[in-house]
Amino acid sequence: MNCNIIKDLLPSYIDEICSEDTAKLVEDHVQHCEECKQTLKRLQQQTDYDQMIPEEVKKAITPFKKINSKRRIQVITAIVMTSLMTFFITTVGYLVYQDVGVVHDFFSPKVSTVVDVEDDSEEWQSVNFNDKNYLIFDSVFWKKSIVNAGSNEIDSGNETESDILLRVKDVNGKVIVDEIQVKPATSVKLDGLKKNEKYFFEIKAPQGRFFINAF
Repeated sequence: MNCNIIKDLLPSYIDEICSEDTAKLVEDHVQHCEECKQTLKRLQQQTDYDQMIPEEVKKAITPFKKINSKRRIQVITAIVMTSLMTFFITTVGYLVYQDVGVVHDFFSPKVSTVVDVEDDSEEWQSVNFNDKNYLIFDSVFWKKSIVNAGSNEIDSGNETESDILLRVKDVNGKVIVDEIQVKPATSVKLDGLKKNEKYFFEIKAPQGRFFINAF
């Protein structure tokens, strides 16, 4: 017989409310199972202890048991309410983040631009963001990354995608990020750039139109 089943039957056995067949099953099992025998002894000792408690004491502690029960209910209720509030706040916050443009732009800043390279002169060409020839990472939420979002390189009359070379200069013309290759539909992290500094971006690419995102 499985010990877990016997342990479930022990309280009924101790209270003598089980059938004779069940009692015999328990007794036969504990004769050969030391673990269940010890469990039975502990339960019997606990029962003996409870019986020794005066009736007056039992009546005295009954209200405290009710208090403990109420306290458990209060704790469970508080946990449930906290979980619901957390879910509500998270959901509302996410919806506000998605739907309110100002909030979204603040926490997920991003600018996009299009660069038309007129020829294959191998010259560096300036990149303008929002009609400015520089970009300022003005909040801590900028990831300081560049994405080559796509390109239409003109090659013998056909349109193909192409890598670009990117470099970044500071206000003094010093190259901070030098000749990083950015493949189509990939992003590159720009290490070393600081917050609230002006940076000037330049690309070198084949003739064509290139779509660039900074975020």
